[in-house]
Amino acid sequence: MSYKEISQNSIKNIHALSLQAQKADLTAYLMSQTHGIVQAGPFKGMKLSDRLSWGSFSDEAAKVLGFYEEELHAFIEQIIAESPDRILNIGCAEGYYAIGIARRLPQAKVIAFDIDPKAQEITLASATQNNCASHFSVSGEIKVSEIEGYLKGSEHPFLFMDCEGGELTLLDPLQTPSLSKTSILVECHNFLNRTIVSTLQARLSPTHNVEIIAEGERNPNKSPILARLSSNYRWLAVNENRPECMHWIWATPKK
Repeated sequence: MSYKEISQNSIKNIHALSLQAQKADLTAYLMSQTHGIVQAGPFKGMKLSDRLSWGSFSDEAAKVLGFYEEELHAFIEQIIAESPDRILNIGCAEGYYAIGIARRLPQAKVIAFDIDPKAQEITLASATQNNCASHFSVSGEIKVSEIEGYLKGSEHPFLFMDCEGGELTLLDPLQTPSLSKTSILVECHNFLNRTIVSTLQARLSPTHNVEIIAEGERNPNKSPILARLSSNYRWLAVNENRPECMHWIWATPKK
């Protein structure tokens, strides 16, 4: 490695560490201003945990302000309006989606999965804090061969998946026949495998209406709390630190 390459890497590392420090300070400020209560979006009113399980670049600022994955909000509202009786969240992290949906659908059984024991612990504690533990459970790693057992007894299930490339293995209609009646929203990590979106689209199209959702824009200026901050901090608050433009698959069963 040349001296120039070493210098460039050092600058990148310093910049990344600086952003992490600024984001941590900003997140602490926003959590104190909101008392950790989500301010907008489909999960408005949810109490966020002050503990994290995955990664050092926190998305809590975007979550508590109601900006997080804003391109999904309309689809989340749609599935809530359809009132599924069972929700599986594979890759729940701190339980943002699992608990947010459980609060909106108290009649549904919600099951959250994550391979990280710390994530499981935080999610379960957060479910109790948000008064939805009675119809909520948390489990660890789930194998593709086990998913059918969770979906089979449900009349109208919903599956939300965010598992860092594991979606290619776990979403398999041949091993999980009940996917045919399941509404599905899955984050596709194409930067890990360029075939993920096209492969899942092909697998699900025979039984589902499939829509590809592209990462959308954010407007931090609509937040009253952010309006008092500088431009750099406003944009940092809604930065989800994506490696590239992300995509999700929204699949609803054909009638």
